[in-house]
Amino acid sequence: MIKVVRIDHRLLHGQVIFAWTKSQGIERIIVIDNDAAGDDFKKMSLKLSKPADIKLSVFSVTQAKERMEKINKLKSNTMVIFGDVLQAGEIIPDLNGITEVNYGGVKNRPDTKRYSNAVFLNDEEVRSSQRLKEQGITLFMQQVPTSKRESLDALI
Repeated sequence: MIKVVRIDHRLLHGQVIFAWTKSQGIERIIVIDNDAAGDDFKKMSLKLSKPADIKLSVFSVTQAKERMEKINKLKSNTMVIFGDVLQAGEIIPDLNGITEVNYGGVKNRPDTKRYSNAVFLNDEEVRSSQRLKEQGITLFMQQVPTSKRESLDALI
């Protein structure tokens, strides 16, 4: 069962591993990121950074689409993390029961607008996010479960 969907260019890091997994009782993390899936060193680093009691899978968008039926049938409490907004926009509509998406970190780039301290979106990412919003998915920005939850819906 997918409990948390997060977009964070950092993928796995202290906030994700300790705050989100503990607060949500996460047993499995699925990283969907084309760069990480195609880089053995990144995959190894992600596997080394996860707690021993949490299962980890790293997929490209294509691999995730091929496994969508299995992903949607998972019984364990699962967190899905995307490395970027556009890849998330390709997969999230196919995930069963997703009602909200946490924008945890989208890095600042020259062509982006600031939406929070950690979320910067370009025009294409805004359009992708708006499509999710139009499907009834709530978009919010929150670093850790104890920090203030800010609506992205209201800003795009």
